[in-house]
Amino acid sequence: MQDAAAGPPGLRRGWDLAECIICYSAYDLSGHLPRRLYCGHTFCQACVRRLDMSVHEQRWIPCPQCRQSTPTPRGGVAMLDLDLAAFLAIKAEREPARVEPWPPTPLKDGTTVTQQPPGLCPTLGPQPHFPQPRCCRNCGSLCCLSLGGREV
Repeated sequence: MQDAAAGPPGLRRGWDLAECIICYSAYDLSGHLPRRLYCGHTFCQACVRRLDMSVHEQRWIPCPQCRQSTPTPRGGVAMLDLDLAAFLAIKAEREPARVEPWPPTPLKDGTTVTQQPPGLCPTLGPQPHFPQPRCCRNCGSLCCLSLGGREV
C-alpha cells in the first residue's frame, strides 16, 4: 500500500485501485466519477454532491482535506473538472487493449501484407548537401570550433 503523499492529492492508493477517501468507493465512469476541486484534491462525484452547500446565497464545496472552498459551477457538481489521470486510468482498465496481431493476419486471397504497398508514399528526391563547418582560420578542421571559437 502506498502513502497518500506518493500520488496526486485525493488518491489514496496506486492508480490501479483509485478510490474516494470519503466513501471508499472505487472511481468509475458513472456515479463515482473522480471530480477535482480547485485545491487539487479529488473525490467521487456522489460525495462532492453531498458536500455542496449554500452559504450567503452562493453555493460552495468545502474540501474535507484542506478546508479550502470551491465555488459550485453553474451547472452543478457535474461541471467540475474531472481528475483526468484517474479518469484515464479507469477508462484504460475498462477498455480492452488494442494490439495489432502479429504475425499479420492473411488477406482473403491468402497473401500476407508485410511491406508497404508500392506507390503509397512518394520517394524522396535528391537530398540537399550542406557543407561541413570550417575552422575560423579556414584550415579545414574543427580545431578552433571545439575550443569555443578561440584560435590556438
